[in-house]
Amino acid sequence: MSGQLQQTVLEALDKEDPNVLRAACLMSGELKIAQAERGLLKALNNQAWQVQAEAAKSLGLIQAKGALPYLRRLLKASEGDLRQKMLAAAGGAPPAEGEETHPAVLKAAALAINRIQPSVAEDVLVGALASDNPKVMGAAMAGLATLDSEKGRERMVELLGNEDLSLRKGAAACLGKLKDKSALSGLLALLRDDDSSVRKEAVIALNHIKDKRTLPPMISLMKDPDAEVRRVTAIALGNTRQRKGEVVDALIEALKDRDAQVRKACLSALGNLKAGQALEAAAELMAESHEDVATQAAVTVTLLGVARHTPDYQD
Repeated sequence: MSGQLQQTVLEALDKEDPNVLRAACLMSGELKIAQAERGLLKALNNQAWQVQAEAAKSLGLIQAKGALPYLRRLLKASEGDLRQKMLAAAGGAPPAEGEETHPAVLKAAALAINRIQPSVAEDVLVGALASDNPKVMGAAMAGLATLDSEKGRERMVELLGNEDLSLRKGAAACLGKLKDKSALSGLLALLRDDDSSVRKEAVIALNHIKDKRTLPPMISLMKDPDAEVRRVTAIALGNTRQRKGEVVDALIEALKDRDAQVRKACLSALGNLKAGQALEAAAELMAESHEDVATQAAVTVTLLGVARHTPDYQD
């Protein structure tokens, strides 16, 4: 990092323009500028919640121990209820009555406290992963995922192969939320799980991780015997940006699925991909007897009609 860039960021922390200030807060964290602590603490009181949230996040990234009292004050937390309030805020719990601080600021403060002082919650949750009680282990995984924790991930990957159904599902959900690519092989294995709810959770997790290696097995899941698995798989394929080839072919084929919700999900996915070659197939479903499917078909046709006549950028 150049000294000039650091100085530019530090000077920007004194600006009044919220856009400049937010960018300065972001760069302070990205560049780990310890000298930014004073400016970031000041930014916690900015009127724009976006600035407050970015400041809180960066205070965590630079490990500013002096910020702990200010971050705790945002959560209105005492020593006794700090862990509970951290987990609630990080998990996006509804704010308490009369709470004026934006939920995004509360979440950023909770995550920052965890980065600076992991002994409050994170270390306790990691320890709970060694329990032999599935409910305790499940709650611990959920807590660690909520805190965006780097710890405990190896144990979660191990739990993908656990004989307990709830632990396999919980581990898949948490690793997906954490977008942990080290879990890829374990999650791909769960696509072949005997339990359809586990297969569904694995698809959702892989949708979060977004790795091209998942495409062939996920395309195969469009033939899964469980309609709900096929539905979530269609949604996931619609988030791949693969507007040509096997992904689109599989979605077009699945427009003939016997389940209406699967057909609707495929239409939505094709619209999301802007796969213009699916226009005619989507238009045929405008005559669908299932009203939701017919409506989605009309929406998708409009999107695809525009896409077909809008050129992509060329290399």
